[in-house]
Amino acid sequence: MFMKSTFLTAFFLISLFAPAAQAQGANADIYGKWKIKAVIGGGIGSLSARQERKLIGKPLLISAHRFEFNGGKCVNPEYERRQEDPAGYFDREWRADVSAIPFPNPVTIIKTRGCDYVFPISKDRLMIAEQGTFFEAERQ
Repeated sequence: MFMKSTFLTAFFLISLFAPAAQAQGANADIYGKWKIKAVIGGGIGSLSARQERKLIGKPLLISAHRFEFNGGKCVNPEYERRQEDPAGYFDREWRADVSAIPFPNPVTIIKTRGCDYVFPISKDRLMIAEQGTFFEAERQ
């Protein structure tokens, strides 16, 4: 009886949390708390050098239910992912040379509908585009 009860409890807990884990799976690599480390480039942008410097050290929060950066808050953001060649994409879409940024090839482009673009660089580093300026963020 004890074994059957333990099995049923375990089955219930697994079935309760499995859908949430699957829903987060596609974007789990970007979820978490991040901190802006540096300006690493830019394309066609509208931030001044002073505005860029003010964003260094700012937090960035990305989760399935919230995207928060620079005073902006997106609730229940929709993340759209695709992959492209970094040089071609950034030249075409941003008019920017990103050859000095160690992107994987292909680069993953994550558009957060209504917020910013996010580009994973490695497990604990990503790039965020804010008003045409590219910032490097580190996982906290």
